[in-house]
Amino acid sequence: MTRPLLPALAAVLALAGCGSAEARDAEDLASGTRAATSGLIGFNDLIRDPGVPFLGSENADVVIVGYVDYNCGYCKKMQPVVDAVMKADPKVRVLYKDWPIFGAVSQNAARTALAAGYQGKYEAVHNVFMQSPARITSDADIQRLAQQAGVDMTRLERDLAEHRAAIDAVLSRNGREARALALQGTPAFVINGRLIPGGMPKAYLEAVIARVRTEQPLGGGTPP
Repeated sequence: MTRPLLPALAAVLALAGCGSAEARDAEDLASGTRAATSGLIGFNDLIRDPGVPFLGSENADVVIVGYVDYNCGYCKKMQPVVDAVMKADPKVRVLYKDWPIFGAVSQNAARTALAAGYQGKYEAVHNVFMQSPARITSDADIQRLAQQAGVDMTRLERDLAEHRAAIDAVLSRNGREARALALQGTPAFVINGRLIPGGMPKAYLEAVIARVRTEQPLGGGTPP
């Protein structure tokens, strides 16, 4: 059974901003995961969304929920970190929540990734968007990258049209969750109910997962 998000230990507005963990001060980073909201949303609520596909193991004891934008540089830096952890740990599962906060192109990229899921290509499109070295600046970029991911473009256009309401509902839910969690940017991660706003080194993520499994508190020092 997944644990609910922890009760707030401080006002939600005191949560650190997102971006790079290294950009937060030492005390903020050392404090580890952050409190979330005062019971407005639970971890089960975050992962109970049939419109968002899981990646990784189906037999997982740790679920990483990541809020990302395909034009977020820090999200792109975190992608290989999360991938490496997921591939090395057969008990880790990842659920990406597309939260397009950088304008219309980001929104269209998120819609395209979700629409690609109807033909089993969400992960491929997500990866190619995240691995793009350049910023995605136009719909032409989105289409070029989707083709690179092996998407059937005719079906993609059909699914974008036929499932537009369902896709927009997913993005709307993701946005409501992000606001409920008081997120101030991307990336942000919720790991079995523990909120970590911002990016982090691979060793830090592994230490968080280890402590989540043993139910150790994350405050009071930098993870080993």
